[in-house]
Amino acid sequence: MIDIGGFRVLTDPLLTNRVAHLRRRVDTPPSETAVADLVLISHAHMDHLHVPSLRRIDGSVPVVTPRGTASLLRRAGCGEIVEVGVGDRLRIGRADILVTPAVHPAGRGPHSRITAEPVGYVVGVDGVTTYFAGDTDLFDDMKRLGPVDLALVPIWGWGSSIGPGHLDPERALEAGHRVRPGVLVPIHWGTYTPEDLRSAPRWLAEPARELERLAATSDHDFDLRLLPPGTSSDL
Repeated sequence: MIDIGGFRVLTDPLLTNRVAHLRRRVDTPPSETAVADLVLISHAHMDHLHVPSLRRIDGSVPVVTPRGTASLLRRAGCGEIVEVGVGDRLRIGRADILVTPAVHPAGRGPHSRITAEPVGYVVGVDGVTTYFAGDTDLFDDMKRLGPVDLALVPIWGWGSSIGPGHLDPERALEAGHRVRPGVLVPIHWGTYTPEDLRSAPRWLAEPARELERLAATSDHDFDLRLLPPGTSSDL
């Protein structure tokens, strides 16, 4: 959740204790998390475009989503759906939005025929710019997105290893060098694991610790803010 002067932008909302084979290992977000002025969806995977979570959000809230996913959002009860592709620019409420590339698999999953090109977003509200990367690996045009005030950059996933189309701590640090944010907040870590694990595994927080270690020996200009899931920071 990005709150700029009371304008609330919610990214890839996942507000339940379980999704598919995954179990949340931290507290469920409070109900007020679903109160937003704008929702951004980065891609069609179930842990990012989650129909039960979207049903918790008022149907009048605009949802920006990759082209090809509107049928899922209608199923979730979303009323104002804006499908987009890379390079699109639009204004919704107080937000100016640029749709950016993302390097990530396009399908929804093995049980769905829906495919949609993954995207990220640069959002400007009242002169404050935020880059929300979604799920992505590095790409050359990242250098053209900055500088921004805030970058929300994924550093891992929900398992003990990650596949192609994801940033790990080292590549997330490189993403920071390319985008040149004032503040970088790592996301997509420390929250969900396969539900057959009895307790939170030791590796759950390791990506964040590794990013801190790398940043401590790196020459960078941004402020790295490591926020454990469920916490917030005033910028």
